[in-house]
Amino acid sequence: MGRDCAAVRSIRIGSQYSSEIKEVRVELDSHADTCVVGNNCLIVHEHGRPISVYGFDPADGAKSCRIVDAAIKYTHPTTGERFILMINQAIEVKGLDHVLLCPMQCRLNGARIDELPKFLADSPTIENHAIQLPDPYDDAHPLLIPLKVHGVTSYFMASKPTIEEYENQELTHIELTGDSPPWDPSDPDYARREDNMTNLDGTVLLPESAARGRYVISSVLSYSHDGAVDLEDSDNFGTALEENVHVSISRVTSVKKPAMDHETLAKRWHITPEKAKNTIRKTTQRGIRTVLHPTLSRRFRTNDRQLRYRRLPSDLYSDTMFANTVSRRQNKMAQVFASDFGWSRVYPMQAKGEAHEALSLLFQRDGVPPKMIVDNAKEMIGGEFHKKLKEATCHLRQTEPYSPWQNSAELEIRELKKAAGRMMIKSRCPKRLWDDCLELASYVRSNTAHDIFKLQGEVPETIMSGQTADISPFCEHEWFEWVMFKDDSGAFPDDPWTLGKWLGPSIDIGPAMTAKMLKENGEVMHRSTYRELTPEEWASEDEKKMREKFLQRVHEKLGPKLKPEDLAALGVEDTPQFEAYEDEVQNGGTYPPLDEEEETPEPGDNYVHAEVMFPRAGEMIRGKVKSRKRDADGNPVGRANTNPLLDTRLYEVEFADGEVTELTANNIAQSMYAQCDIDGNEYLLLDAFVDYEKTEKALTLEQQKIVVKGRPAMRRTTVGWRICCQWKDGSTTWERLSDVKEGYPLQIAEYAVAQEIAHEPAFNWWVYKVLKKRDRIISLVKRRNTRYLKRSHKFGIALPKTVAEALELDKKNGDTMWADAMAKELKNVRVAFDMIPEGESAPIGYQFVKCHLVFDIKMEDFRRKARLVAGGHMTDAPATITYASVVSKETVRIALTLAALNALEVKAADIMNAYVTAPNKEKVWTILGMEFGSDQGKKAIIVRALYGLKSAGAAFRAHLADYMRQLGYTSCLADRDLWLKAETMILEDGKVFDYYAYILCYVDDILVIHHNPSDILNRLDKAFPLKAESVGDPDMYLGAKLRTTVLGNGVEAWAFSPAKYVREAVSNCEKFIRDELKGGFTFPKRADNPFPTDYRPEIDVSEPLEPDAASYYQSVVQIMRWMVELGRVDIITEISMLASHLALPRVGHMEAALHAMAYLKQKYNSRLVLDPTYPFINEDTFQHCDWQEFYHGAEEPIPGNMPKPRGKGIDLRLFVDSDHAGDKRNRRSRTGFLIYLNTALIQWYSKAQSTCETSVFGAEFLAMKTGVDTLRGVRYKLRMMGVPVMGPTFIFGDNMSVINNTSRPESVLRKKCNEVCYHSVRESVAMGESLTAHIRSEDNPADLMTKLLFGQKRRSCVDQILYDIYDSQ
Repeated sequence: MGRDCAAVRSIRIGSQYSSEIKEVRVELDSHADTCVVGNNCLIVHEHGRPISVYGFDPADGAKSCRIVDAAIKYTHPTTGERFILMINQAIEVKGLDHVLLCPMQCRLNGARIDELPKFLADSPTIENHAIQLPDPYDDAHPLLIPLKVHGVTSYFMASKPTIEEYENQELTHIELTGDSPPWDPSDPDYARREDNMTNLDGTVLLPESAARGRYVISSVLSYSHDGAVDLEDSDNFGTALEENVHVSISRVTSVKKPAMDHETLAKRWHITPEKAKNTIRKTTQRGIRTVLHPTLSRRFRTNDRQLRYRRLPSDLYSDTMFANTVSRRQNKMAQVFASDFGWSRVYPMQAKGEAHEALSLLFQRDGVPPKMIVDNAKEMIGGEFHKKLKEATCHLRQTEPYSPWQNSAELEIRELKKAAGRMMIKSRCPKRLWDDCLELASYVRSNTAHDIFKLQGEVPETIMSGQTADISPFCEHEWFEWVMFKDDSGAFPDDPWTLGKWLGPSIDIGPAMTAKMLKENGEVMHRSTYRELTPEEWASEDEKKMREKFLQRVHEKLGPKLKPEDLAALGVEDTPQFEAYEDEVQNGGTYPPLDEEEETPEPGDNYVHAEVMFPRAGEMIRGKVKSRKRDADGNPVGRANTNPLLDTRLYEVEFADGEVTELTANNIAQSMYAQCDIDGNEYLLLDAFVDYEKTEKALTLEQQKIVVKGRPAMRRTTVGWRICCQWKDGSTTWERLSDVKEGYPLQIAEYAVAQEIAHEPAFNWWVYKVLKKRDRIISLVKRRNTRYLKRSHKFGIALPKTVAEALELDKKNGDTMWADAMAKELKNVRVAFDMIPEGESAPIGYQFVKCHLVFDIKMEDFRRKARLVAGGHMTDAPATITYASVVSKETVRIALTLAALNALEVKAADIMNAYVTAPNKEKVWTILGMEFGSDQGKKAIIVRALYGLKSAGAAFRAHLADYMRQLGYTSCLADRDLWLKAETMILEDGKVFDYYAYILCYVDDILVIHHNPSDILNRLDKAFPLKAESVGDPDMYLGAKLRTTVLGNGVEAWAFSPAKYVREAVSNCEKFIRDELKGGFTFPKRADNPFPTDYRPEIDVSEPLEPDAASYYQSVVQIMRWMVELGRVDIITEISMLASHLALPRVGHMEAALHAMAYLKQKYNSRLVLDPTYPFINEDTFQHCDWQEFYHGAEEPIPGNMPKPRGKGIDLRLFVDSDHAGDKRNRRSRTGFLIYLNTALIQWYSKAQSTCETSVFGAEFLAMKTGVDTLRGVRYKLRMMGVPVMGPTFIFGDNMSVINNTSRPESVLRKKCNEVCYHSVRESVAMGESLTAHIRSEDNPADLMTKLLFGQKRRSCVDQILYDIYDSQ
């Protein structure tokens, strides 16, 4: 009864110890299996696990409690130093004025507890009757808490901290108990481990130092519900609580309660309660946090490994293997993690103490297993290894002493040694490469289909990762194979291809196909561009000598090649070889002849006359089964079978529009079954093919060849092949190929091609016939569903599809716009047709094509355009290029800036019916349509490069290029549609000025920059007739108004103004919204900014748009994207965000797009001025340093074939910024930058980054690297245009850390994840290509490229870039 009384006393709710003193007695209770806290503790966190606590007498009923994390303050009795002690995963009992500590729970978190009072110790020390807690900041000096005695209970005094004390950064926080994994005092593994430590007579089996160890526990003492009862049901909830284990306060029961209930989830996610309930059931909530004290502002746990890392489905074993040879990376051993089905990972190490680093790599690259099973090695059962396991909620398990067979890692190490030994012996590589070979062997074994029952035919990587393994990085080359890789470290123009040896893939470096390349000097480089040696290189005597020299040098650097006798020294063993038994040799057998199918008669057929809904063209259409399909002899095709897979009958099905098509019985049955409701009978419909199997009975290619009646023939059989089918209900079965082929011929044919087995005898006689028929059908469908037919509007104006529709639209609109456009087009293109005399046929060798009118709307002024095009899809594709390239918009802005800088004139012109000016290279003829009036129905040969022909674009460009060369112009290598020519002119002061004249070609739009451009256009007009109204000063170019403007400093500059385009687009949008969407959307009356305040499109959860509205949304966004290209840089960020939702636009997205249109309606007027003025650059803000020590020999590569610079020089500037974690849905950052040539903005960029950066530093560095890469292309283009580039590019950024790291050589990067960006930018600075300097954020115009700005901040940024938007300009 004494102990029973103690159990009752230990509760002491409202007992004599309750007082106004805030001190709390912290007692050790060996009968308590979980710590208990009460009133005098600061509760900081709640775990979602309800607890029922019972007193000594269960008849008193249960007390509902919760599991919490609590804090107490301990003051050192001698130093007075204060500590915050965290008691995690404790039970909170209201009214309890003291704390009960479970010694076991504390010890398993690393605490050393000595409960023996000093007066009972033989040789008492300070460590007797005390608690030692590891100090997180001083491992050598743990916190020692002396214990006192009250009666027979050991305790120490503490107090309740205030919130200010808890948040005080100067107070050390020490954990008495762990916060993860979930505490489970009933784990049977404690008893099992204790039993393993001793034999039957109690003798300890391990040394004392190794016997203790530290151990991770799996879960709390909780008898979990088996899931058969719905705890959310009110009828079951009370019963479920009563089923909890009834224990005293020192023993608790726990039913795992989700931190998020289904009702709250349904509300937050806007889903049905049923879906929410299923979601809760099928997901985990490891990282949801509960704040119990609303005023707490710090110390949320930063350990999110349980969320950050993927969870692996299988337990892992770990062990360390040792080698007697130091590798090239100075490794002496390797940590191996392995499963019991052949999956493994190897991490070479220099010392056993690095085992925890290998564990971190495993977590980051692959994931966290449920359990980690190890032997009794000290470095794995304690220290950082144990700590990281605990933080990642991975349970540690130990094998029995002296039982290595219990650790699968031991077995896997043996197999890895065999595999590595086999590869190293075969390749004769240096033995110091054993760690690289072992890593590759691990990946190879993990991706190999072993004969292990647990794999069920899969490869280990697929089982472990949950998705089909991809072996591309591991199978492209053999270990230590000769390769040629691209080494960019050499100086231009040396050959970058270098001889090397392939050492396996590079993990976490570069793209997925990056590999380790061994160089001649023994160094290893990581490269993604490499190839195998060509036959010519293998045969070349010079190359052979190079390879011999390579091996000689490698062996000098890394030691001799590996020999069989060296394997033991490395701890590696080769795979043993065995002689095959004589009776293992098998002779090829004979194959029975194929049976012919018996026909099934039509009478009594159940499918005939059935009316079923069939899927066609994306919708369900009713069709009637008319009759069986018959062959040439009139016999019904196929035979019936109760198994749909074996039913080969073919039917003719007639649809409501009169079309008749052929469907198999299987297709008809599938459609009939698919129309059953959810309460109908069970059925199996094919979902996918997931695997195939080839048995010994399958024919080989040689066995397929036979002779029939003296003639060669091919056997047609599918014997020996099985296909794994996945059905709609999720089940999978193996079916014979013959059965699957009859039911799903097209699907299995596509599968065979995808799996590269179509050449096998079971497939090669029928697969390609099926696919050819499929292609014919698809071709017909595509002809009826071309994009041209689907387009209904452009810029909000209706587009006709035919001549009749065009005339009907004219009648409806009360004008002749479309009729005039057609008449104008036909007048110009008649020259392209050579009439064939009536009654004669087309010449032999000529192909027939159809011609028709395509209707369009020009973006410059929204005038109607009709274009006669030929059906080029009806001809064979030419072997050469078929398109006409165009000059880039960036080149246009550069050229106009240079024109103003060098005081050159600019003239524009438009070639009339450009393609028709070029001769046709194809032999085609056509029949003229109704648009030709009286000539309708006549035959004609197409003699000019008519639009639509495959080679028309290339023919025109080649024709124009020939004439450009006759004029003395040369195509720029950086932009093939920019033509340049060295010219001179006499200035007013009599000096000779050398410069380059330019001609810019955008298909048929010509822009000439010259001191006398009219003369150039006159010469061009003789070969290519120009539209008379288009010749002269540029007015509209690519949709924007282009004209000169005089700035305040007297400088004359060219300016783009898309104002007309914007006003017309807004007007058409308003009309479409009013007439077509019938009032579903409206323009906001006032829009001072492109977006409404606080609107974020990525978190919009409004209803998806209807198809018509969605199509128009896509059109509106594309219109505004073109506005951005024309110079409306002020809306770039908003439009970029809207463009990311083109696939599934919502109502809110459409409203935001219309809000942006309303903003453009208010502020339609803008000018992008290409100011050639040299900017003021304070070079004192840019540091000039000696980078030779860090990037020796780095210099900017200057193109050797660039033209000699002429004209005035230019300066380049880059303003760059990023918005860290700006996307509220996926927390990706956004990159934005502006590139200026002198004071002219020539390029702008705003785009979400492809990766999620964890820091502002990383996001800013990635943005700067993107800008530097773009600048490198701009500098190359300028040099190839003959422009003198004066000095480096001046880069301005508002992140001081990035600027320091790129402007000071001695700066060191401590974040490996940013190393590529770091070195890329620094190397650019080192080679003199660029310089970096800091700019205040409020002065950085690139802010507009990354953030949604409002008010004065937005106005300030826009004013720095554009003119006329705000009245102040």
